[in-house]
Amino acid sequence: MNEGEPTSVRRRSETRRRLLAAAAALFESTGTISQRVEDICGRAGFTRGAFYSNFTGVDQLYLALHEEQAARVWERLRHALDAQLAEESRADTLEDAVGFLLDSLPDSREWFSLRSVLLARAAADPAFAARMTLDDGHVGRELGDRFVALAAVHHRVPVVAAAVLAKAVVAAHVGAVSQSPVDVSGALTQRLTVAAVIRGLTVEAAAPTRT
Repeated sequence: MNEGEPTSVRRRSETRRRLLAAAAALFESTGTISQRVEDICGRAGFTRGAFYSNFTGVDQLYLALHEEQAARVWERLRHALDAQLAEESRADTLEDAVGFLLDSLPDSREWFSLRSVLLARAAADPAFAARMTLDDGHVGRELGDRFVALAAVHHRVPVVAAAVLAKAVVAAHVGAVSQSPVDVSGALTQRLTVAAVIRGLTVEAAAPTRT
């Protein structure tokens, strides 16, 4: 928090933070986003007025929570990719590199479960879908080139655009994570799935020609 901010701004930021934390705790305990404003306010220790001064409703609160959690996921993934691109810390194989990337991500309950619920809601509710900001462009810009570079480290070249490769990897991982509650080998499934997508959307780099 910026100590140079006015007290009112700091107070509003803290209120928002506590409301988001309350929503996250309620989602973790119930697995749904069908919360009452009163339940969230009671958990956070605020009145309805404090809630509506920050959010228009529960939907907006959970969308904001998703965006906040997604930003943390992308940041950690970027750092992990950069580590795999650095010669001194890269893994020997693509599969080991994928394992390193996945190990760097937060527990699936922090984001992937909420994402799945929000996407299910969006599929059934066009108005909600219109309000849900997906990270397609963000993934393409921030992660696409890094995934291409990761493939190159392991002597592979993508057969699709960088943004498509990144989106496919993320979609594969989210899909594998969604099975984790009933998959006793969830971590292995995630690694195999992501590595398979990268291999499936790349080909071996041509050996340099001798002159």
